Amino acid sequence: MKSFRRIGFTLLFVLALLPVWIASSAFAGSAAPENITPAAVQDIAQHLTLDLEQQGFEVKSGYLRVYTKQDCEQYSYPIMRSCYGNNPAAPYVLPVVPLWHDEYVDALTLNTFGEPKEGHAISHRFDPREAIVIFGLLPPQADYFGLQTYLNTRVGVWDENSAAYRAVKSSPFLLKLFFAKVPGNEKRIQLVASLSNAINNVVIERQSASHQAFEQLRVFIITPDRYMDGAIRDALGKSSLAQGDVFTEPIPQDMRIGLQESADDFFTVIRYAMPADEAAANAWRANLPLVVLRIRDTNLERQPERYPLVELEERTAVENPAESELAPDLKDLVFAVSQRWGQPCDQNDCVAAERAVSFQNWQLPPISLVGPQCTEIGMNCLGDTQDTVYQLSPRLWLDGGQVYAAAGPLATETGNATYVGLGLNSTLKKKGFDNLSNHDLIDTALGYSSAVSNTEQIYLYYFTRDCSGLEELTDGKCISIASTEEDGLPFCANPNDPTCTFLQLSVRDYIRPGTQRGPDAAGTLPPLLLTLQRPDFAANVIRLPVVFGGD
Repeated sequence: MKSFRRIGFTLLFVLALLPVWIASSAFAGSAAPENITPAAVQDIAQHLTLDLEQQGFEVKSGYLRVYTKQDCEQYSYPIMRSCYGNNPAAPYVLPVVPLWHDEYVDALTLNTFGEPKEGHAISHRFDPREAIVIFGLLPPQADYFGLQTYLNTRVGVWDENSAAYRAVKSSPFLLKLFFAKVPGNEKRIQLVASLSNAINNVVIERQSASHQAFEQLRVFIITPDRYMDGAIRDALGKSSLAQGDVFTEPIPQDMRIGLQESADDFFTVIRYAMPADEAAANAWRANLPLVVLRIRDTNLERQPERYPLVELEERTAVENPAESELAPDLKDLVFAVSQRWGQPCDQNDCVAAERAVSFQNWQLPPISLVGPQCTEIGMNCLGDTQDTVYQLSPRLWLDGGQVYAAAGPLATETGNATYVGLGLNSTLKKKGFDNLSNHDLIDTALGYSSAVSNTEQIYLYYFTRDCSGLEELTDGKCISIASTEEDGLPFCANPNDPTCTFLQLSVRDYIRPGTQRGPDAAGTLPPLLLTLQRPDFAANVIRLPVVFGGD
């Protein structure tokens, strides 16, 4: 096998090779027009395949595809009755793997994340002696890139004695959200739980000799078998790929590995959010210059070398000053807003008067959206990651003249996040349909700086059906929510109608600077939500019970 120079090229170098770019499956049997990969990456894939096949390994090639909120509408919700609380900030990228000839395929859930090519799947089982390898050119600079594998479904039941189950069992909304079976298959439960610490851009930068992640060639190995990791790394070394540019996601030993129907099934997600250049990011997504290989050892006499249980990395939050010190300022802000609107709260405290409520942090007990903890009790973890904090508002009715003011600490300004996303979600479909970033939220509370301290660290934004006529009251920081399924919420005349869907706001704080994980959830301050009434709306506000789930 010929030797390759060490590869650490940038996007400009790759673009120079544009005339010789070829389809990602040119070295394999099936066409995968979804991906256009550089010839240099193809060359590595060809030689890696030949080397491993000569050693007796079976190698198949797959491809990658983009998963959008439209895919939720067409596939995920009709099949699984959920969009998993997708992050609306950016579409996901999903590896599509070739199926082994002896692998069980669940026809009910095959198209959950989109319709794969024949003989391929996004959600798959693991042979005990296999590995999935994803490599190629990473995207242009952004605030976040991460790769993570999830336990999708498994045969089992949930723990009705767990603190999480007891906390939500009285709410049909929350119970259905967190404890769900696979539609059409009463034997399997939905988990969508992370297995380990994600491989993100900070992890990549710290391990790679160049200390770079974006626009670099990097390799990811996903496997339940240490032996397979070593064999693939040895083969990659013959192409002069540095070991520091190869990253392994281990499948821990508590997973039920196998290709039979009763085994666990998995899928992998690539998150890429807040690019510096949206046009360049879209070009990367359009080409997806990555290769997917599925590799397994045909030596059935060899015992797999399983990985131990995962140890999640410790997460920290800024302590001096801590976000909690902004709590009095948040209360002052929502009270000042209520005064400006001519709807002041009693006792000068909107929280005490129950006009304002806190968001709920879902990574703290009793819910604790942490993959291994969800798996232990059979709870749906909704695609969690330790790279962020999840905070959610109660469900919000929009069609009684309500205007909702969300005020909270902006974690990029308090030092607890690299980027912040405030998402707008449909409670019925658990679907994110719109998003505000920290770039949208910064300085939005400065209009109250004469009455409230630390407004440079706080955001303030409004949500209602129609922001027109409210410009002076909202300082123009207002989102109008359409009455359509695709990019809003259908009109709801009666909030007690069980077919109605509501708005739910979510806040994600990604990657505390100086660390490679999200902030410690216990060290973050939840936002406040103030309910207001349009001055020109005659009806009184109908206040819903504080329910943090959806219908």
